Amino acid sequence: MRISLALALLALTALPVAADQPCRAAKTKTGAVAPVIAALEKLRPLLSVEQRAAMEKPFDAAQATHWSNLPIAIVPRTGLRLGDLTEAQATAARAVFAATLSACGLELLDEVRLADDYLAPFDKGAIGWNGGNYYLSVLGAPSAKTPWMLQLGGHHLAYNVVFNGHEPGATPLFFGSEPIRFEMQGKTHEPVAAQSTAMSTLAAAIATHPGAKLSGTFTDVVKGVIMKRAPGTSGPVGLSGGVDSGFPHSYPTGDVDRGVRVGTLNAAERQLVRAAIESYATLPGNAISAPLLAAYEDAAALDQTYVGFAGATDFSVKGSYVRIDGPRVWMEMVVQPAIAKPEDLHFHALWRDKTADYGGEVQR
Repeated sequence: MRISLALALLALTALPVAADQPCRAAKTKTGAVAPVIAALEKLRPLLSVEQRAAMEKPFDAAQATHWSNLPIAIVPRTGLRLGDLTEAQATAARAVFAATLSACGLELLDEVRLADDYLAPFDKGAIGWNGGNYYLSVLGAPSAKTPWMLQLGGHHLAYNVVFNGHEPGATPLFFGSEPIRFEMQGKTHEPVAAQSTAMSTLAAAIATHPGAKLSGTFTDVVKGVIMKRAPGTSGPVGLSGGVDSGFPHSYPTGDVDRGVRVGTLNAAERQLVRAAIESYATLPGNAISAPLLAAYEDAAALDQTYVGFAGATDFSVKGSYVRIDGPRVWMEMVVQPAIAKPEDLHFHALWRDKTADYGGEVQR
């Protein structure tokens, strides 16, 4: 039988840390290809023919770039819908997620889905806020040697993980939170507290440096999905597109309007840059994130990385924005007005790798 998301989370959430410990206390080594394949092999026999057909897709540009931060009524998704799973299927699917993601990455999935459940009563336009509207897709044939991709996401989350690619494949990785903080099931939830704290702390630390403040105003992440609005329309019904059709993206060069160069910062400030990078890059499992972190935090690469901000540094004002822009790494976070309650705020965040998005396997 099908079970509600709330009940599924109560029954199936088995993070490898105690409830009163931060997810980072779990020293799990996940993200290796063999355990992910093994978990998928246990899930597949539990699915119907129709479910397997929905989950399994070719690994090509059209499929890989079909992710979004918009609800499903605006950008329809395909794949295995998590809200349709039986308890046995949900347990097996969770094993796939746990094999792929770190404890923090798994917790983020749970928290973002709960936030969508919180939003559901506000969904007067039937745009698809619902924790069940998250999808699992497997692009290509799972293999220990040849490239394939696992996609997991929906509104406010997009994990795009490539195994056996030309480059380590953890990006693009989008996440967001509306509301920023909420009460549900007798507990306070703040899905992106670690990342928002790390980025705002970094912004405050660099605020007095010449050139740290970026020009312009920011209404969303800069390198996210591309959305178009039909002339004369407003609200979600006027939007189209909303997938990664801008890939491959171009990035700033030179020293102008990129923020302050990390090589000019003191040791404490450089550590804040590392902490912010790690708050994003440790969401996938260690086997996936470790080589990427090594590249981003290499001394020479870190020296040539820029950090900049706009708006307020404490993320209390819409339009506040922080960016980390390195030889490879690109990370952003922006504060937007909320959709359900426009007087409130919500976050969008994005991690890209300038050479390794989609594992370097997708070309346009």
